[in-house]
Amino acid sequence: MEAIVNLDQLHHNLNLGPGFGGYSKLVKAVDFTPEVLRDIGSFSQDHYQRIRLYDSNLVEAILTCWEPGQIGKIHNFHHSMGWFKVIAGSIFLEHFKFKKGGPVVSYQSSYPETIQGFLNDDLGFHRFSNPHPKRAMVLFIYADKIKEWDVYNPKNGNVERRKAEVDFNLDLVNS
Repeated sequence: MEAIVNLDQLHHNLNLGPGFGGYSKLVKAVDFTPEVLRDIGSFSQDHYQRIRLYDSNLVEAILTCWEPGQIGKIHNFHHSMGWFKVIAGSIFLEHFKFKKGGPVVSYQSSYPETIQGFLNDDLGFHRFSNPHPKRAMVLFIYADKIKEWDVYNPKNGNVERRKAEVDFNLDLVNS
């Protein structure tokens, strides 16, 4: 597959569907330039940002932007699958199993720039964070599109169903 270097090419390839190599090959082909990242990235000190780049009933593309030290919530994909690629910086991933007393880390790994991964609910709940001193950007392709997910609430120890929301929607064409 030819390199995907801008949003138009990403939209085009997502419109074509997963193809023979699947979404894993599509994510591998993403090679955004620093200029593309500068134009679409958004960072906040309050929490990591979720920016929708592509949206359809079956698949969506989300760019997440992480300041150093930010930690996501422990959650699942509510029966969807997700492919991700670290576009800039580095990100840390923890998988959890629930035991009496709450979640326990069952696996953890660091993903440096250009490395990709795959997640689904069979792997358990998970959480991303950016413990590194530089900003990070991660592209996610979700199929089926995540409309809601289950999120662990550490205050009351419950898992709660929540609507999956974004901070910005750059895909005004397909929404």
